[in-house]
Amino acid sequence: MNHPPKSLDEQLAALARSIEPPQDLWPQIEAAIQPARRSRSPWPLALAASVLVAAVSVMVTWKLLRAPGGPLASTTPALTQPVTAVSFALPQQAGYLAARAGLEQVFRERLQLLRPDTRAKIEANLAIIRTANDSIRQALEADPSSPLLLQQLQSTQQQEVDLYSNVARNTDPAIGRSSL
Repeated sequence: MNHPPKSLDEQLAALARSIEPPQDLWPQIEAAIQPARRSRSPWPLALAASVLVAAVSVMVTWKLLRAPGGPLASTTPALTQPVTAVSFALPQQAGYLAARAGLEQVFRERLQLLRPDTRAKIEANLAIIRTANDSIRQALEADPSSPLLLQQLQSTQQQEVDLYSNVARNTDPAIGRSSL
């Protein structure tokens, strides 16, 4: 019974026009195209982790700074004399103190060359630096061996000298008009 092969058109015409699926497939299709829903937001967990890391970091830093053989103990000179306001100056040399006084005098002279609003801002900054110096000195009276306080005092004293130098340099008549 060899039947001659049917043409493609005849084969297509013989196919059923619709086929019913054996089960309802829509729930599976819908589940496949919906984005995965998260049960919780990741932010609370991330926030808790960051707070934990910050707290551990602060505790470790505090412990290292307060330890007798901590990292700052080897770089900070030990105080062998009673702490007084005079002992807080950067170098204790007369040459340094004279140079600082001369720089402050030039600063005062050159400050008068600036516009009043600029002068007021610089004087306000100088007042902030001096207030910080005074606060650190008072704290050092209570804890004279604190390497952190000694470092902060040195830093604020350097900021004061830098302010004097910047004003003197930027108002130098040989350079021209002030850029402050």
